[in-house]
Amino acid sequence: MPQGGDDPRLPHETGGQASGSPQQPGGAPRQGTVPGQPNVPGQAGAPGQESAPGGQWQDGPQGQSYGTPPPAGPADQSEAMQGRPISPVSEAETRVTGRRAVQYIIDAIIYYAIAGVISWVLNRGTGGVHAFLVFVIAVLDVLLYLVYWAGIPYSQNGQTIGMKVMGIRIISADGGRASYLQLAIRSVLLVLFGGLALIVGIIVMMLSRYRQRTGDHMAHTMVVRAQAQPEPAQQTYAGAGQAGYR
Repeated sequence: MPQGGDDPRLPHETGGQASGSPQQPGGAPRQGTVPGQPNVPGQAGAPGQESAPGGQWQDGPQGQSYGTPPPAGPADQSEAMQGRPISPVSEAETRVTGRRAVQYIIDAIIYYAIAGVISWVLNRGTGGVHAFLVFVIAVLDVLLYLVYWAGIPYSQNGQTIGMKVMGIRIISADGGRASYLQLAIRSVLLVLFGGLALIVGIIVMMLSRYRQRTGDHMAHTMVVRAQAQPEPAQQTYAGAGQAGYR
C-alpha cells in the first residue's frame, strides 16, 4: 500500500520517465536515443557525435557509419598480379633437344637442296642478264624461306617436314597456335647464320627451362612433343615461387 501520499500510478501513466533513462536538462532525451528504448552500445548517433564502443568509425557523408573498410576493387586486385606467365605445358613436353637437332638437319638438307637447284638453274648469262638473274635468285630464296620455315608449319599444325618425321611441333608460348609472324621470326637466325646459329641455339636451349633457343625467345614460341595438349598460360602471383621463362 502506498505510504505518505505516494502516487500509486506507474511512471508511464503519469508521463514521467523511469529511473536510469538518460535525460538532458529541460527534460529532452539525450541525443542518439529514443524515449522508452535503451541506448545500444555501438549504435551511431547524430551527426558529429562520437561513435560508441563497438569498433565503428564515422567518415561517410552526413555522419554515415561503416563497420569495416570497403573491399578491394578490381584495380587493387590487378595490382597484386605481378607474376610471370606459367608455361602452357609441362617441362617434360619440351625435353626434345635431341629430336630438334636431327629435325634441323633434315629440314636444312631439304631447304638448301631446293635453294641450290634454283641457284643452279638461274645462274646463267653474263653482264646485265647475270645481274638480273642473281636478283631473281635472291627474291626466290626469300620466298622459299617464308614458305618452308613459316608457311609449311603454319598450315601443318606447327610442323616442318623434319618435325613431322621427329614427332615435334611449334606452339605459341601462351598455349595457342603459333602465328605466321612468330614462325617467320623464330627461323630468321637459322637462315642468316646457319650452322653457327644451330650451335648457339643448342647452348641456349640447354640453359632454358622450357628448352627455348634464341629464336623461340624472340618469337615467344616453344617446341613440344607432337602429342602434347597445351593449356592457356595462366598468371601467377608475385613471389609465389613459380618461375616463368629464363
